[in-house]
Amino acid sequence: MQAKNNLPCEEMLSALKGANSILLCTHISPDGDAIGSTLAMGMALEGMGKKVTYACQDPVPGYLQFLPGWEKFIQAEALEGMKFDAALAIDASDLGRQGKIGVYYQGAPVTLQIDHHVTNPLYAAHNFVDGDAAASGCLIGRMLDALGAAITKEMAVCLYAAISTDTGNFCFKNTDGEAFYWASRLMEAGLDLNDAARRLHLMREEAHVRLLGRALLSLRIFGNGKCACMRLTHQDYLDAGAGPEHTDKIVNYALDLPGVEMAYLADERKIGETKVSLRAQPPRDVASIARQLGGGGHVLAAGCRGEMPLDEMCALLEKAFLAQIEEEK
Repeated sequence: MQAKNNLPCEEMLSALKGANSILLCTHISPDGDAIGSTLAMGMALEGMGKKVTYACQDPVPGYLQFLPGWEKFIQAEALEGMKFDAALAIDASDLGRQGKIGVYYQGAPVTLQIDHHVTNPLYAAHNFVDGDAAASGCLIGRMLDALGAAITKEMAVCLYAAISTDTGNFCFKNTDGEAFYWASRLMEAGLDLNDAARRLHLMREEAHVRLLGRALLSLRIFGNGKCACMRLTHQDYLDAGAGPEHTDKIVNYALDLPGVEMAYLADERKIGETKVSLRAQPPRDVASIARQLGGGGHVLAAGCRGEMPLDEMCALLEKAFLAQIEEEK
């Protein structure tokens, strides 16, 4: 098995090679694919002599702060007055997902993007988008090969975090031969798999564990056992001493119950604003539900957010879940 043959176009490669200063950005509430892919791409560009600025609206989550270079990320306010030859967005499915960084991205004379979301509207001047890729990290691997950039040990750790995150540690349905191909390449580059896997998948901050306990207490099953949901209130965050970054993977506890085909976690990060993570097992489609509520993502993993109370969002989600269950009758 080799990397898939969907490769970046020559115009995109030329744009990267011709730029001296490059803004790299990713999506709000970044996960392992977002941070890992961006760091690996940035290291490659730095190796080519480029001046790279890493930006994200939200801070790097604590569980990803073992990745080399994570501290280089800055937030939108620090970009004021900075100029770039090009801006490259990674793992951001649309401009809105960039948050406050988007205005600086759009202000660059050349815009590029690398992404694997099927809902991506191809918003950049140069787009390298493949909805069949298991993770944006796989596309970064293809990009590095196209640029002739060697994968260093530091880049290998970052790409492992990227690919392993979006494949559920190589367990999700989207895991394919290419994902394992890159895993092999990363091992050859010096990846310490035992250390990286423990840090990424097993170690959890105290705040995360306390927030998980709150979510589990809210667990509810509906739709004849095919649907499950959990919710977190603003007060839950305060009581657990937790932040948005501590919700990582909590939704999977609802999905992994026997018989459950669709699940969601609705969390009230602040009063009047609710963020939702949706997950599914085949043949369900939570991307369509997310789109109904102004979000997007993959068929089996999607998300959305809305300026509405937690109870109102949960009512809309339950209605959409039950409608999809009823369609099979």
